[in-house]
Amino acid sequence: MKAITSAAALAVAIQLSGCASIVSDSSYSVSLQSSPERANYVVTNQRSGKRIAAGVTPAMISLPAKNGFFSGAKYQVTFEHEGFNSSTVPLNASMDGWYWGNIVFGGLLGILIVDPATGAMWKLDDQVLVGLEEAPLVEPPLAPVAPVTPATETPASEEENAAAPAGDQVSTNTMTAPAVAH
Repeated sequence: MKAITSAAALAVAIQLSGCASIVSDSSYSVSLQSSPERANYVVTNQRSGKRIAAGVTPAMISLPAKNGFFSGAKYQVTFEHEGFNSSTVPLNASMDGWYWGNIVFGGLLGILIVDPATGAMWKLDDQVLVGLEEAPLVEPPLAPVAPVTPATETPASEEENAAAPAGDQVSTNTMTAPAVAH
């Protein structure tokens, strides 16, 4: 009788728990690494737009794998480093294989309630590694230079000569006195 009671209690405990909840986690440690190191990172929840974490690589952060009931987390991780192009990488939760163990061990309660509620039906990758590309060196453009044209003299028109003041005009008529012989 004692063996039957123990077996029944074990069966009830298994039926009341989810398989993935027993074997898996609902939050995961994720290693963030970049090449070059010492890049700034920002982790954002894609659904809410909320900033979850920020820091400098290399780093280890803990992220929940669920975003709600039957909803896996979706993050984006943006890396920035001076002299390099920024890079944004998705980090999305995927179905944990242990969730399907509920068919054998956890039953409907594990499939429909326990694992979805705890988030144990989801898993996250344990590492995000990104290689940043060097940004091309862009030199500022030079200031535009006006083209230099040689100055050319143009003959003055009659109107310009007529408008000039009298003192500026030179007379071409000159009288010379006849030479006197002695």
